[in-house]
Amino acid sequence: MRFVAVDWGTSRIRALLVDGTHVLARSESDDGVSRLQRGQHAAVFDRHCGAWLAGEPELPVVLVGMAGSREGWALAPYAACPAGAEEIAAALTRIDIGEGRTASIVPGLTMAGTAAADVMRGEETHLLGSGVRDGLVCLPGTHCKWALMQGGRVSSFATFLTGELYGLLREHSMVGRPAAEPADEAGFAEGFAASSFRGPAEGGLLNALFAARAGTLTGRLTPEKLGPYLSGLLTGEEIAGAFRLYGRPGQVTVVADPPRADLYVCALRAEGIAVTVRAQEETLLAGLGAILKYRPA
Repeated sequence: MRFVAVDWGTSRIRALLVDGTHVLARSESDDGVSRLQRGQHAAVFDRHCGAWLAGEPELPVVLVGMAGSREGWALAPYAACPAGAEEIAAALTRIDIGEGRTASIVPGLTMAGTAAADVMRGEETHLLGSGVRDGLVCLPGTHCKWALMQGGRVSSFATFLTGELYGLLREHSMVGRPAAEPADEAGFAEGFAASSFRGPAEGGLLNALFAARAGTLTGRLTPEKLGPYLSGLLTGEEIAGAFRLYGRPGQVTVVADPPRADLYVCALRAEGIAVTVRAQEETLLAGLGAILKYRPA
């Protein structure tokens, strides 16, 4: 199937002309939804995809990610979890893209009805394209997602603020201020070892974070190790939280590209857990293809 895929994030837009799982052409820019005002999305879309649609007016167009958020092109209500490709396709939101054509926005998922509310936009497509029918999938990122797949459907998921908290600590806190470059990546393993993944941290995460700053002040932790140390500490807390929710698995599939994927591979394999890595573009296209099979006519 040939189609146009638009992965519209907060900071960037990536448009792909696709044949099956092969990318024939691509167009990218920094025109993420956070940079646009209401009414500007159509012009950005046309700049990236207009030439492709002029040549093939009947191409299906599917948008994923923040295009369906409140800051996006049009609000696409979340589909309820558990959900597979068929349920997500049934919840697609149609929008007018001009010249009598419409596009479909993938809705994202919500954990409605649970004690702790959770949502995702975009990750559901990668989960469907991960190739995992039954098992645990990790999607590292600013807001890291862990999802349980059952029968090829997203059964449940949980979000961890790992990436955003790391950025805040490094750029806007006294804890991360002493960090120096080039980083000494050996600090990651040290931080991971200090997390609750290796056992109950006596003072908890907040105490461990300040201990990292104190370590640099007393010389127990070099400034070059501090950044990776914080990353390891937060990653360990994330994985510990995921395993508390879903149990310790024998296998985890990580959907990410290097170098981010490498951190999770090293951390999990060091604990005797098998890891399969799937590239983000590969899972995106596979997931969109699965959704399009059920797209209403």
